[in-house]
Amino acid sequence: MRRPLILAPSSDPHACALAWAIRQQGVEPLWAPSLRAERGVHYSVRTGGDGTSFSDSLLAGDGVSSVWNRRMQDPVPDCAEEDRNFATWEWKLFQRNVFSLEGAYGDALWVNGLAASQRAELKLVQLDTCRRLAIPFPETLVTTDVAEVDALIRRCGTVVFKSFLVHQWQERASGKMHAVGVTLLNGDSELPAEAIAVCPGIYQRYIEKRHDVRVTFIGDRVFAMSLGKGRGDAYVDWRGQGKDPAFRAEAITLPAGVEAKLRTFMRELGLVFGCIDLAVDKQGDFHFLEVNQAGQFLFVEDLLPEYPVLQSMTALLVSGRADASIDALAPVSMEAFWQSDSYAALRASVRTSLPERSLFTLE
Repeated sequence: MRRPLILAPSSDPHACALAWAIRQQGVEPLWAPSLRAERGVHYSVRTGGDGTSFSDSLLAGDGVSSVWNRRMQDPVPDCAEEDRNFATWEWKLFQRNVFSLEGAYGDALWVNGLAASQRAELKLVQLDTCRRLAIPFPETLVTTDVAEVDALIRRCGTVVFKSFLVHQWQERASGKMHAVGVTLLNGDSELPAEAIAVCPGIYQRYIEKRHDVRVTFIGDRVFAMSLGKGRGDAYVDWRGQGKDPAFRAEAITLPAGVEAKLRTFMRELGLVFGCIDLAVDKQGDFHFLEVNQAGQFLFVEDLLPEYPVLQSMTALLVSGRADASIDALAPVSMEAFWQSDSYAALRASVRTSLPERSLFTLE
């Protein structure tokens, strides 16, 4: 039997949903955050003139159909405390070596491969790939120089500031929480030179949007949806707006030329799965914003139940094929998952007081 390998912690809601869906197909997935650095579990790599092979004692003779690199972590060794630093680094580097080997798990489909996933996380690589493929995107500046920022604002009028990483911190004195998020800057904005010089920031021309578009690629399948306000306006950032009564999501079909370029973009970055964010301007033109190669995607089916997102990802992982058929599977859906014991156990394990379904956020 060929089984999917899910690399994610047990608390990850997406991994939990897919593990449940895979079990509905009569297949038990392998599920762990990393290689298991436990007593009694053994891995071996043999390499020589006749080739390189990798063995995993947990497989017990089974093959691997796919490796889903959902939220891979470093192995935690079972060892004496005085050996921990050395053993932790040895396991970390061993795992990185193994997962970088072509064919480590035979012909398993990687979603996504280690090298491709790491490269695709680099925002400037994403934008440079768009440049080469003639995919429109907002003029972008990454700098620590306030004069450069000021010049961009004067040229564009309004600019969006973004950080490379979402960051939160708390004031020691007041306890007040702060976060670095999406911020609009214009000619009236204060631009403290010392603050801008602390670290590089991302500054992009602001697009007067008609709405946003989220495109989810699952192998050869593509699911596109528009996101905005009911009266036709767009959010500066649609993430976290799910509770707004005006929030609207709608299934759309991408223009053929836009879809073709995005498919080429995914191939260029070596991605089997990815969530692409686009902005549609007032003239109806599409602009690339970013791709998240391990983004949230199950909320898409919650918003648009007609999209078989869970079924499609299940087919991809069980078959190990980008062109996997969903028709041969036992039916699975997010609605059924909400009613399952697996979801109840997930909520209990994370001890959440959040409302139903809120573990699957819009991001």
